Amino acid sequence: MENINDILNYLQKDLVKNINMINFMNDYPVSYIEKVGNSVIAKGRSDRNWVYISSDSKEELEAVKEKLKIDDKCFAIIEDWMIPILTKGSKIKWELSTMRFFVPKDILLPDIKHATSDLKTDDADFIYQNSDYKEYISVEYVKDRIKKGLSSGIHSSGKLAAWCITQDDGAVGFLHVLPEYRKKGYGKSVTLDVIKKIRNEGKLPFAHIEQENENSIKLAKSLGFKEDRSVNWFEIE
Repeated sequence: MENINDILNYLQKDLVKNINMINFMNDYPVSYIEKVGNSVIAKGRSDRNWVYISSDSKEELEAVKEKLKIDDKCFAIIEDWMIPILTKGSKIKWELSTMRFFVPKDILLPDIKHATSDLKTDDADFIYQNSDYKEYISVEYVKDRIKKGLSSGIHSSGKLAAWCITQDDGAVGFLHVLPEYRKKGYGKSVTLDVIKKIRNEGKLPFAHIEQENENSIKLAKSLGFKEDRSVNWFEIE
């Protein structure tokens, strides 16, 4: 296997494009990594065995595909143009498509208007039960992210009312406000808290939002997020 640090340094040359891959490789064990021309393929495990690919060339992507094994089923942060090549001859079991947004370094962030606190692993089951993405996550994954990632929560009358946690690739995610606590600015506060924590670590804040989720996109843009590109997760059978 090639030297991970050398490849991480190479990926850093285009931080926005490769931020997911870089963060994942820093936080989870990588079982395989290889540079094919100017393209990179990495395999590692968080909640699933994931394949990450960075490429700008159809020809190189075809060569990268030759590096896949029969048990390489789950793909993360795949750009739209890559999907027909990677899924040719296979059936897609599930797919999640989002737009990636990031906060440029020169964006000034507003003050947080509500009291926030870090989440605890005891919150994981409640967060999972109230998630709109149960088919993609598990209680154990939520616990893992609370332990390893950055989080923020708001409590009201002793009850967790809103929360935000970074995903396994460092993305701002899990944003949720219970219906009875919406329109109070809680979502903005927990998101801001996580963004500031990411910046305090010297990292780039970014998020993935489904393009039909107009409320989340509006919130993201109000906080200074800029649109980058469409990326996808999927599993093949």
